[in-house]
Parts: sequence; structure tokens; C-alpha cells
Amino acid sequence: TLNFSLPAVYGSTALTSGFVPDPYSVGITAGGPANVSYLGGGCSGYATSAPSFSVNYTSGAFPTLRFYFLAAADTTMIINSPGGSYFCVDDSFGTLNPTIDFNSPSSGRYDVWVGTFSPGGAVGGTLYVTESTGNHP
Repeated sequence: TLNFSLPAVYGSTALTSGFVPDPYSVGITAGGPANVSYLGGGCSGYATSAPSFSVNYTSGAFPTLRFYFLAAADTTMIINSPGGSYFCVDDSFGTLNPTIDFNSPSSGRYDVWVGTFSPGGAVGGTLYVTESTGNHP
């Protein structure tokens, strides 16, 4: 199962609304042994138990906080929001890359997992965090 209390595999950052550069990016290898389908709500894929990456976000004037992952293979994304809810996505913007938007984002920690469709799969890619809806896969 996913465990947000574990330290993130690829680290964490603190971003305040209006952050530069936008998008923020970090290299991540997607995949792991944990089957995320137990979360329900269309969640799919396999990820590490610990978050792939964590963002401590301070909200401000920007109405959207977007997370997206770019890779050469089909991946999924799961985010545990500051309110404790899980959000999942597979494909977005007509691509095999996942995107999750938070409208009127809350301040707090966003734990991000990036998954693959086979257990133990490993797909290298880049996680992006942006406040600009013009940035996407």
C-alpha cells in the first residue's frame, strides 16, 4: 500500500505561489511493487510505497496547481492532497502522460506517486509542477 509517512524516494521541495522557474521539474523513475487499485476511483498502476516526490505548497494568487509527468511509456499518477484525499489519473491531453490539476489549491503537502502498468516496472521521466495551464504534456 501507499504510505505518505515514508520519506519521498526522489526528495521534496517547498514552492510558494508565483514560484520561478515555472514549471519546476525533477527526474523520477516511475513504478514499484505496490498495486494502487485498492484506492478505487479508477486508480491503476504500480508504484513505490513511499511517495515518489513531495511538494510543500503555499497557495496564493494563482488559481491552478498542476502536476504532470512526461515519459516515453504509459504511466499513471496518484496524489495525496493536503486534505488527505487521493486523486488518480492515467492519460491526459491526448497522450499517455498523466496530469492532475488542483483548482484553488490549498496550502500544504502534496505527495506524488508515479506508477507503471506492470509490477516492478521502471520508466524514467520528468515530473513537472506548474501554475500555468499552458504547461502540459
